[in-house]
Amino acid sequence: MNDIAAVDAVIRLSRMFERASTDLSLAHFRVLSAVSDGQQRASRLARRLALGKPAVSASVESLCKRGLLERQAEVTDQRAVTLRLTADGEIALAAARAAMVQQLRAVIEHASSGPETIDRLAQLNVGLDELAEQRAAR
Repeated sequence: MNDIAAVDAVIRLSRMFERASTDLSLAHFRVLSAVSDGQQRASRLARRLALGKPAVSASVESLCKRGLLERQAEVTDQRAVTLRLTADGEIALAAARAAMVQQLRAVIEHASSGPETIDRLAQLNVGLDELAEQRAAR
């Protein structure tokens, strides 16, 4: 039963986060966040975010049109493209993160374990990264 309750909580939180960030969809937030964390190629983004390349390409295209992300040709390989946040992209990502943190803190205030919950949620990133690497190795 705790597993189901945990899944329900994550889904509810994701919806709260998406509403908190009115300028970015959750998908666009995820792409900007991954690029900010060093995932600069679309193929790596797709693997990290567990999305298909077409979905990542569509998000990248949309974010580039909005001026939040830019493509740069790789110096060593003209076929490869590196992604990076623009100044506006950094501002949008920071604003979205701040709004989401505010929502998370509001929820955590009502949880019995408080700060421990935030630490445990943060630790999920390690598991998510390991799972993505494992799937990519197949």
